[in-house]
Amino acid sequence: MEKYNCKRCGRDFGSYKSLRIHVGRKHKIHSTDLYVEYHLNGMWPLCKCGCNQRVKWSGVLKNFRDYCQGHQSRVHNNWGHNPKAVEASSKTRKEQFKNGERTVWNIGLTKEIDERVKNNGIETSKSFTKERKKVYSKMMKENRLNGTTPTLYGSSSSQWKGGVSSIQCIVRGSNRLYKEWKYPILVRDGFKCTKCPNTIKLHIHHDKETMSEIIKKHVLDDIDVNNFELKKSIAEKVIDYHITNKVSGTTLCNECHNELHPSLNFVN
Repeated sequence: MEKYNCKRCGRDFGSYKSLRIHVGRKHKIHSTDLYVEYHLNGMWPLCKCGCNQRVKWSGVLKNFRDYCQGHQSRVHNNWGHNPKAVEASSKTRKEQFKNGERTVWNIGLTKEIDERVKNNGIETSKSFTKERKKVYSKMMKENRLNGTTPTLYGSSSSQWKGGVSSIQCIVRGSNRLYKEWKYPILVRDGFKCTKCPNTIKLHIHHDKETMSEIIKKHVLDDIDVNNFELKKSIAEKVIDYHITNKVSGTTLCNECHNELHPSLNFVN
């Protein structure tokens, strides 16, 4: 008779079911983890769409699923891989948004005033792991190169803030800002990340008032993107504001800063 051996305590059992009950009660190991260890040599099945995420166990199938929830449509889709259908669908949605048939539910809402927006942001941050960041980054890069996602510049970009991005570059590169605002914060925090023991690649994170918000206080209208002298004068006012008002900041390492800014734009 075949024996089923427990790798934790060495006991033998006459059936796999007996072994499963034993490791669950005695060693607190979930039956799914035991199945992966015993039958699949520790190799957890991954979603067949290619996203590299683990699939869940199906009680109905008595086996692991082939796809994560919703991912099957990435491979088996009646129209999703039909370029003409995708183009027609996109055109229809754009027309519906234009004439008001469709609206963006969260337009004008922020996490400060709407609980749904706040919760969506929290859940998105939790699920946006390093692995998903890599997959998403690769997909977006491919979409830009093949023209699926057009690269928008200037006022056409969704991130347009009236031409203030270059002002941020001037401010962040200021030696005076470093000496009179960043350096004192680094000294206060002991030249160490306030969230982990890391002491290299340190950033100063605006933990209350963001850089963009400060710049907007000094830019009333869209500015001439080619007027460097104007932007430089605005940058000086922003630097003065940091120093005079002792803008709140905290020391973070590169990795911890990335966790606060999943998009890696470091806009604050």
